[in-house]
Amino acid sequence: MELRQLKYFTCLYEEGSVTRAAQRLNIVQPALSMQISKLEEELGQPLFERTSKGMIPTETGEQAYRLFMPLLGQLLEARQTLIHRNGEISGRIHAGLIASAANQALASTLAYFVEHHPNVELQISYGYSQNLIDRVLSGDLDFAVINQSFQQERLTRIDLVDEELLVATGAANRLRVPTPVPLLALSKLKLVLPSRLHGLRIVIDHSMATLGQELTPALELDDLTVIESFLRRSDYVSILPATVLRPGLEEGALRAYPLDNPGLTRSMVCVHDNRHPLSPAARLFVDIIGKTLVTGLNAIHFYKEGAIDHELD
Repeated sequence: MELRQLKYFTCLYEEGSVTRAAQRLNIVQPALSMQISKLEEELGQPLFERTSKGMIPTETGEQAYRLFMPLLGQLLEARQTLIHRNGEISGRIHAGLIASAANQALASTLAYFVEHHPNVELQISYGYSQNLIDRVLSGDLDFAVINQSFQQERLTRIDLVDEELLVATGAANRLRVPTPVPLLALSKLKLVLPSRLHGLRIVIDHSMATLGQELTPALELDDLTVIESFLRRSDYVSILPATVLRPGLEEGALRAYPLDNPGLTRSMVCVHDNRHPLSPAARLFVDIIGKTLVTGLNAIHFYKEGAIDHELD
């Protein structure tokens, strides 16, 4: 029994299709089928039932998956540990990030990482939180940095940062509501928010639903940096993370108002498939981007003390 056969078996079990499994493994279908046949021959029992609807695991296949998965994870982790005993980090990382995480922390993280670990090949993709989760579960991504607004049994979560959400306007636009802004007053504002597919919007909508409220924005834009730029030029109001607002606050182009208790907070987390442990390179990358988000590694800073406007005209 070879490690390659276990990897092929678990992938075929998860995909349920020779075509999809071969694509995920980046091999031709005959090579996959041959290795599965060899494994079945060695075990003396069929692992899959071949049907027109795909590969259906037999009872033996179900049991094999439960037994092999923990072993495969331990073997892969042990192999990575031994490969990197000399302290050299290498390998390949395919990470997914929501756009706001990329805007805030990615450039600094990449600059540090490629300088200190040049033997690691990096590929970064962007997307909505749900789309990134799907790609993690399909094996297309090693991990994803998303808004914590989803629950999935197959995912392992690493908490990165909790960030306050603020009510934001252009510098010339003053709010005519009390500050800190009551959550129930948000529905009275001329809002621009991300669409309902956006992880940040899901966080906002979920929090408002607990109060029996639903926000109906006048305008929806999914790029938070575009919203920030639009606020500078309009009389619209938005609800955005502090780090997205930082440049505009420092330039005096924006105003930011705190929300009244309990406020709104988004939690940024890293998720990966709990059946596939992160490689040493991936764990290091996650650690660095987490520290960048929290402490402002390499020029990322939280909004300055006193930059938040607490007064009314």
